[in-house]
Amino acid sequence: MTHQETMTDYILSLIEGFTAAGIKKAVISPGSRSTPVALLLHRDPRIDTQIAIDERSAAFFALGQAKVDLEPVLLVCTSGTAAANYYPAICEAKASQVPLVVLTTDRPPELRDVGAPQAMNQQDLYGKQVKGFTELSVPESTPNMLRYVQFQASQQTRLAIAAPKGPVHINIPLREPLLPDFSRQVPSVVQHMIEPKIDVTDAKEWSTYLAKKGMIVVGEERTLQEALQLLRLAEALGWPIIGDPLTNLANAGKTSSVYIRHADLIFSAGVSAEFQPEVVLRFGRLPVTKSVMQWLMNLPLSTEWLFVDEGQQWHDQLQCATVFLPYRVSDFVQASLSTATVSDTKWTTMWETRQAQAATMVEETAELQELNETSAVYAAHQRLANSAQLFVSNSNAIRLLDRYIQNKPNEAKVFGNRGVNGIDGITSTAVGVAMENPTTLITGDLAFFHDMNGLQLATSLQVPLTIVLLNNNGGGIFSFLSQRTLEKTDFDSLFATPTDLEFEQVAKLYQIPYHVPSDLDELNELLDQQSSGPRIIEVKGQFAEPVTLWETLVASFKAVVANE
Repeated sequence: MTHQETMTDYILSLIEGFTAAGIKKAVISPGSRSTPVALLLHRDPRIDTQIAIDERSAAFFALGQAKVDLEPVLLVCTSGTAAANYYPAICEAKASQVPLVVLTTDRPPELRDVGAPQAMNQQDLYGKQVKGFTELSVPESTPNMLRYVQFQASQQTRLAIAAPKGPVHINIPLREPLLPDFSRQVPSVVQHMIEPKIDVTDAKEWSTYLAKKGMIVVGEERTLQEALQLLRLAEALGWPIIGDPLTNLANAGKTSSVYIRHADLIFSAGVSAEFQPEVVLRFGRLPVTKSVMQWLMNLPLSTEWLFVDEGQQWHDQLQCATVFLPYRVSDFVQASLSTATVSDTKWTTMWETRQAQAATMVEETAELQELNETSAVYAAHQRLANSAQLFVSNSNAIRLLDRYIQNKPNEAKVFGNRGVNGIDGITSTAVGVAMENPTTLITGDLAFFHDMNGLQLATSLQVPLTIVLLNNNGGGIFSFLSQRTLEKTDFDSLFATPTDLEFEQVAKLYQIPYHVPSDLDELNELLDQQSSGPRIIEVKGQFAEPVTLWETLVASFKAVVANE
């Protein structure tokens, strides 16, 4: 058997392992060493392949696709620094539990550490940021080796999708010549894996906690189904439920009076001891709201903390959890609903009243009727079409949405990169999300600047992506933080970091339609328009305007609750 035939059979078996474990999509970054893998993947009708030139952008794009589908996406690149460019997205995938299967191609062993071009040590390249790493052998075509490579591909993919989900890394060394033999058929090797199932049928282990005055705190991205289940549980218990926009509690198809969507305003203004729960029921990480975290940190030591996490990651940065429940949200809720009752109507009413007061205060904010960064975020969420998608960048964008969000029970989905909270790769991730449905991206000028390569992907794929660009010429988030007390010379150079970029020129470079609305009505008209491809809507804001508006709102609400 020739080298070409051996290599082809080996890679076909590799692909067979991927598809058997659920791989349906692949993102390929072009290169030489990955030639046989790229060609055979691209010709496989079972796999939807996309080509992304820049590896860093490609990895975030794959991350976005995996977020929407909740299924593993395969990433393929050539050897050398190409693989290193996947690292930021891999870090985000690990922290946010998104399944990625990273396949890096490599020089064979005899070309390592001898000065060969485009060769570097790719062993454990991503370290602890991946759930698993394996290096495959140089291709062989014996039956044992074909079963081996199929098993490794299947095993690593299943590891990526097992709770907690996350990225895995496979490194494959390939010798030249690299062109495969397209006449070869998939070798006859069949393997099946039976998945284990763990179910919970009743709530007897935690039912006593559910009979007390409690609160539900939800973090991380939740599916619309999970969000709806959690709202139903909160209503059945009469407990307030807190969660930031990424939990999709505001868009789950129902309006609930126990959803405390203005938690930041409520806790920033201060709450009395009567609002302290006896039990806190947590799902996932803490919400983005800092005031919520600070309030939870100061609850009495007698507070009972229940932590539900299917993946058993136990992201308990407060170090407070007392009961650990390794169950899926759906199973936990179903079991709990069988015994759930409202034990204290006064507790429920107290929280509902405070939320209603906060909602009225937000809705009557005059600045939301003018064009500014805050009103642009508010409008972008409110005008989402049914089943549309919203991707929210980090820093100011997610916080503004969290503070002013309204219920929108039309099953629009909200996404973000809150694993490690970085601002790189935002546009590319949003492009991946937009592959499924029309998507609006809310992003700041610095995050936009960090990932302008993502615009090339948006243009080449013509995804229906509306980019609402909040441009305050710098890091506006720091106007909310303690650094704002620094001298102007220090603050501007180290934290505000103005770029003075003309983003209209960026839009022209990538041939993307560009708009600058003059008032809120024009912005709303633009948001209501359907777009079949990418477009940019720039909202020019003032650096300190969001913080001034927020501090005024908090002061006003504090005065309202003080007069009760």
